[in-house]
Amino acid sequence: MNGEATAARAAGGLVPASDMQSLRVFRATAKAAAGVLDLIMPMRVGGDGPALFLAHPMIGLSWSYLALLPHVDPRYPLYGVQARGMRRPEPLPAGMREMAEDYADQIRLVQPTGPYHLFGWSLGGNIAFAIAEEMQHRGERIGLLVILDANLANIPAIPPSNEPWIFYNMVLAQFGYVPALTPDDPDPDARMLELVRRRPGLGLAEWPEQRIRAMQRVIRNNVLVARTHRPGVVHCPLLLCSAAPNPPSLAEKVETWRSFVDGPIEAVELDCDHRHMLLPEPAARIGLALSARLARVDMADHEEMQ
Repeated sequence: MNGEATAARAAGGLVPASDMQSLRVFRATAKAAAGVLDLIMPMRVGGDGPALFLAHPMIGLSWSYLALLPHVDPRYPLYGVQARGMRRPEPLPAGMREMAEDYADQIRLVQPTGPYHLFGWSLGGNIAFAIAEEMQHRGERIGLLVILDANLANIPAIPPSNEPWIFYNMVLAQFGYVPALTPDDPDPDARMLELVRRRPGLGLAEWPEQRIRAMQRVIRNNVLVARTHRPGVVHCPLLLCSAAPNPPSLAEKVETWRSFVDGPIEAVELDCDHRHMLLPEPAARIGLALSARLARVDMADHEEMQ
């Protein structure tokens, strides 16, 4: 199975059948550009609005964001920012700042100047914020930062990278497998491979062992760099989407983000678990709020230029 179809399958539980046209457009776009493992993965191109760059979550891939395609105004191009080490063996970043510098370079190949609009879910929110810091350091302006329930303040709450069974269970669940790893598994990497091979027909079934092991390496590194990074302050507007059932309260989350963002904060509360924020119903609400916020930012930019 080719990469485009595998990505579409991974998103199959997120995108309703009525919106499969969005996935067909994505497959054509990704194939024309290069592929779904590229560092910058075009999800949707064209449109006369500003581009949005979506930083990968812990897994290193941006495929989960395909769920947003039917719900974000087609005026806005969408690009996934993905981790090194998935396409071929290569050195991984030693820290979040190095990662952000690399991603900023890649983004500027698509869009040479700002303002930049950045998005991230979960650990991807930490990465999007680090990219925003790097762009700001380069003198660029951040037009909008969109965060889906990421936490910059409680870094110790992220389990350490030497407990990979926790993260592998998250990935298995995302791709439709039973998250059956336990702390007692002596070799979590091999155990994950075993669970994948037991269930042909799911999202990772056609992946060669080399690629799955590359993903495991990327996951461990992403967790490590997130745990050791200490963020600063970014001057930009923030759209914060919060999973209501997950503590702390929305008011506490907003107050925490005021320590990191020097700009207006708009919050959207979703009645779903953190893990389910990209399922169809919450994704529709996120897409609506995101489209409206991008439209306001775009209008303000045009007025400023006149």
